[in-house]
Amino acid sequence: MLAPYLVHIGYTLMLLALLARDVLWLRALLVVAQANLCLYSYFRGIDSIAIWNAVFVLINTVWVIRILHQRRAVRLPPELERIRQDHFLALDPPDFLRLWRMGQRQTLAGSLLTRQGEAVPALYFLLRGTVAVRQAGRELTRLGAGDFVAEMSLLTGAVATADAAAVGEVELMLWPVEGLRQLRAGNAALWARIQSVLGHDLVAKIQKASAAAPTAMAADAVGT
Repeated sequence: MLAPYLVHIGYTLMLLALLARDVLWLRALLVVAQANLCLYSYFRGIDSIAIWNAVFVLINTVWVIRILHQRRAVRLPPELERIRQDHFLALDPPDFLRLWRMGQRQTLAGSLLTRQGEAVPALYFLLRGTVAVRQAGRELTRLGAGDFVAEMSLLTGAVATADAAAVGEVELMLWPVEGLRQLRAGNAALWARIQSVLGHDLVAKIQKASAAAPTAMAADAVGT
């Protein structure tokens, strides 16, 4: 008879749910796991456990429907979906759109984005143009479309270790540091995914700089 195996199936699925990184998979696996435990308890005549698991199935089913509705409701314009796929893949469309709407899209010409030795005012993401990174007047590297500026200082809380200046006209998204700190305090899960995005950008910069310069210079190049 299948009943003796239901409890093992249920707890195995519950273990897989706890290992899932995506909240939708977590909720969906819990629905199936708790349904198995509900049936097992029913066949064993343990009504109280069967009822509680039925309640859990109902709650998680509602959450699955809600999450699916939220994800289907967000359809990004082609330009934003391309940016998300290329540079913000750790964020699902609703989270990406939330972050994007927090930012300000600006066009600047010759502006200084970060100043060596000073706190950074914002996190920048370049959409068009070039930013030169200089330390003590010496140019270390140049950043272009798809690169972040000042992510190291944001992650560590340290001051900028180099100047970052727009070369001619640049178009960018900027997120004021104070707003990002409030996001970090209010939504730790989303902040962890944003950190993953920024960490991926830092690794790519280090790899690129290491291939073109000594290790010390490579470390300086990403230090803004």
